[in-house]
Amino acid sequence: MAVVTLDSLHCRLEYLNEGGANFIFRILPKGDAEEVPTRLRKKLLRLRKHTAIEPKDLLSGQQEWQAIFPPDNLVEHELVTLQPDAVADVNDLIGEASRRPFHRVGNLWPGGTHGVLVTDMSPGQNELLIELKPKWLAQSPNAPRNAMRCRTCALRARRAADGAIITVTDAQGFCPLDLVSEHPDNRGLAAARLTDDPRAREFLVGHEAQSLFRTLKEHQQRWDPNGVLAPACESDSRSLSKAMTIRDCTLFVLVKSDGEIEAKLGDLDVKGLDKLAKWRASEQGLIDGGWYIGVGDSICALSRAE
Repeated sequence: MAVVTLDSLHCRLEYLNEGGANFIFRILPKGDAEEVPTRLRKKLLRLRKHTAIEPKDLLSGQQEWQAIFPPDNLVEHELVTLQPDAVADVNDLIGEASRRPFHRVGNLWPGGTHGVLVTDMSPGQNELLIELKPKWLAQSPNAPRNAMRCRTCALRARRAADGAIITVTDAQGFCPLDLVSEHPDNRGLAAARLTDDPRAREFLVGHEAQSLFRTLKEHQQRWDPNGVLAPACESDSRSLSKAMTIRDCTLFVLVKSDGEIEAKLGDLDVKGLDKLAKWRASEQGLIDGGWYIGVGDSICALSRAE
């Protein structure tokens, strides 16, 4: 197991971003050093926000994803040990960060003995990065038969009506059903909502990206054939966790300066069943509120099909 000791490696951390579960830090040279050590180049440090996580659980599900997706299409993960006094330094960086999402302010790192090095997909000079969450590529099994919105578009509509915080997926405004449509024009519509770069659009509607999307869709359906509202045995619950994980993963599409495209799936830590009550409440709320039935949705493929 590798040991990251920033002082001895002449490195420093810089706050980059955070989500509900992780802080992400860029690794930069320290002092007079011009570059970080080779083994840390193009790597970010990810630290979990939750306490009491076993080191082995920080790489939860990685072996399973490696059996499903090509290695080149997965963000790499490497477990690392942190120096004992890291918590104070890390929280100083978090407290000083000026770019934190306002609803995350106040959260600090609870500390821990381990972190994870992940592939840095940040764009370089003359490069372009597109980040997207493919979300629910098949309709929710619990949706009404006469639904006029897919699961993702129903949630987007409800969030907009509630005045909730706009997520990146909300802002991108594409329908996941278009993303895996059999019709190239529909795939092109989704791609156009995600980027105006012709190379990236061509990639998203083409074979390599479609292979990833269709694998995600296949396993979403395989692991959750009955929906979150169905009674579940223990084995079904484990499969549901995996289905919900790949419904919230991120695809990073990096268009390099030479036109080459690198695409990797990330955010694949298996979600815990402690979220089951939340998943069920969200699904029931969409049904009871009539959000699946709403008409006149210009984004959703189901509404446009009528």
